Amino acid sequence: MVRISRFPLDQMIAHAKREAPYEGCGLLAGEGSLVTAFYEIKNLPGNDPRIIELKIPEDRTVRYMMDPAEQFQAIRSMRARGLAMMGIYHSHPHSPAIPLATDIRLAFYPEVFYLIVSLEKRSPDFRAFFIVDKKVTEEKIEII
Repeated sequence: MVRISRFPLDQMIAHAKREAPYEGCGLLAGEGSLVTAFYEIKNLPGNDPRIIELKIPEDRTVRYMMDPAEQFQAIRSMRARGLAMMGIYHSHPHSPAIPLATDIRLAFYPEVFYLIVSLEKRSPDFRAFFIVDKKVTEEKIEII
């Protein structure tokens, strides 16, 4: 089960709305089994030289790729605060909160969950998944 405090969840939803029509993305951190912190990370354009070899779609409305420098800064901040990375977040501005083919292909961290916020409908929807060896398993979410 994914346990998340209301504050980082609200931050994710606000970030998703600000980034629309592009996908927003970030990292989730916490202590024990509870997510308490959100780190907003820039979604790189497809022509960024650091990610060209990944052959991802250029259209940021249907994919995300986090800025590696910002990821590194976020992880340093987590460590300084005594937090652990627990999840990766991204939004789907125009589709349901389920992993798409690109999301699954680029799921490089099997030890963390992937939380997707969908803005497809009037009220945001969010779901969490573990993606291990391209196998997707949905996890229940408990909001604390």
